[in-house]
Amino acid sequence: MLQPHIKVDTVDPFCILSGNPDRVPVIGSYLKDCQEVARHRGLICMKGYTPKQSIPVTILTTGMGTGSSGIILEEAFRAGAKNFIRVGSTGALQNGENMGIGSIFIPFGAIQDEGTSNKIIPGEVPAVAHPDLFQSLCLSAKTLQILYQTGLVWTTDNYYQSDVSIFKKWAEFGATCVEMESSMMMRFCASKGYSIKSATILTSDGNLNKVDSIYSGDIVENMKKFELGVENTIKITISAIERLNS
Repeated sequence: MLQPHIKVDTVDPFCILSGNPDRVPVIGSYLKDCQEVARHRGLICMKGYTPKQSIPVTILTTGMGTGSSGIILEEAFRAGAKNFIRVGSTGALQNGENMGIGSIFIPFGAIQDEGTSNKIIPGEVPAVAHPDLFQSLCLSAKTLQILYQTGLVWTTDNYYQSDVSIFKKWAEFGATCVEMESSMMMRFCASKGYSIKSATILTSDGNLNKVDSIYSGDIVENMKKFELGVENTIKITISAIERLNS
């Protein structure tokens, strides 16, 4: 059945999600025979195959935030997706090395500071990555010798915080980074049963507790660091999919 927003009737079991539509063709460039199959309301769908094992993969735009993500997740699930990997961006929250522009995060769980997922599953259900996908991402990063951080990602549905002290608050509670989609994705998959899996891999565009971002200082150099991080997250993701299939 044709899905009303993603505009396709089939989605491959492995589905890569990107909030940013501009990142979809970048991810697609790492796949074989990748083609755009749908475009609607800023949402892009591309399909291709992993380079070594020719595993079919669908790439979808979610847009920003949990509300838009919830629509895409439901339609992708109805169309056949079983393994969701979010390849996104984030802001680092902790101090120390590898907590700046271009740093990579593979969170094992999310702090659910958003309301959308409560509409589909009780609040007591935690937002956690599926161990199969999480471990595969971590092992692939190690194999590729790409540094990464793990821990909790804070998912919020409010981008512009009126009280910036909240960044330090969540850092003290163990959050390593912040974004706007992962807890929704993880809890959505939990609502569909243990066989529907998800995990997140993120690239930092700065550190919110250091007032450090790609838009401060040398923007050109900062963008190079960020884009390298994005490229590495894509390489890790594709490697992880092939690892799971081996």
